[in-house]
Amino acid sequence: MTFLRDLPLSALRALAAAARTGSLTRAAEELGVTPGAVGHQLRQLEDRLGVKLVRREGNGIALTRIAEAALPDIDRGFDALASGLRRLRFERRADTFTIAADPSFSSLWLAPRLDRVRPALGKLDVRIVVSIALDSMLDEGVDLAISYRNSSARHLASADLFIERVIPACAPALIRNRADQDGAGLLDRLPLLHIDQTMGDDVYPTWANWFAAAGRRRKNIDHGPRFPLTVLAAQAAISGMGALLASELVLREHLGSGQLVEIAREIPALTIKRRLVWPMDGPKARRASAVAAALANADADSLRPIES
Repeated sequence: MTFLRDLPLSALRALAAAARTGSLTRAAEELGVTPGAVGHQLRQLEDRLGVKLVRREGNGIALTRIAEAALPDIDRGFDALASGLRRLRFERRADTFTIAADPSFSSLWLAPRLDRVRPALGKLDVRIVVSIALDSMLDEGVDLAISYRNSSARHLASADLFIERVIPACAPALIRNRADQDGAGLLDRLPLLHIDQTMGDDVYPTWANWFAAAGRRRKNIDHGPRFPLTVLAAQAAISGMGALLASELVLREHLGSGQLVEIAREIPALTIKRRLVWPMDGPKARRASAVAAALANADADSLRPIES
């Protein structure tokens, strides 16, 4: 049991990766460490066990006979550990309903409306996590995802939540002395702020999409500060750093307060559809369908355009 308490898992992972790849370099890439670190872990494991595990072979490495004989048991051990961790995650989530959505949307729209889906949740506690890839919902234990993507996977159901306008906006002070210029003309010269695409949101419109839809061209369209979250980019826009292209739904509070103003209203706004996605099978599938229906009816007023 003392040996099990001190089990060198990182070294065993290095051995398994080296066996799969036949190379310290490729094993290091797989594990996200340096080749030197992999080599060091293997040498430490050899010193601890008192046996030779790998040998040089051309430009790569190969396992010794002893390591080859032990490798299947090591692989089965890692499979068993992974199974145990999945069981622990499942047990931990048994009393929770997990919703994945981008942080900006979660804080500004989803969180204030969770009370409206309480009847659909029953006795389950809600848990909000960041966006994930839809094809990993089951592995990650996510019961409902809110995403711009619509998965074609047969085991996932989906429903439209709503269509959002994606609009250019900036601080009023940034255009106060340019009132005689049309909005599109302003955007030919204003600094541009960018939102990095998050997991599953690579369909979100960019400035390149907006200028293409407007039939305009601009040099260095990808230049300018980048932000991981819309809420952070909105604060930069409020401070006057530049113009932001973002969902009107997420910017609604700032537009209503006058901290930001929509510009280039003469150009038809881009739109994007936000969807609800959930696993069709499983112990919470029926619950997920009910929560999705409650969210779809949560707030139609949030989609009405802000009056200028």
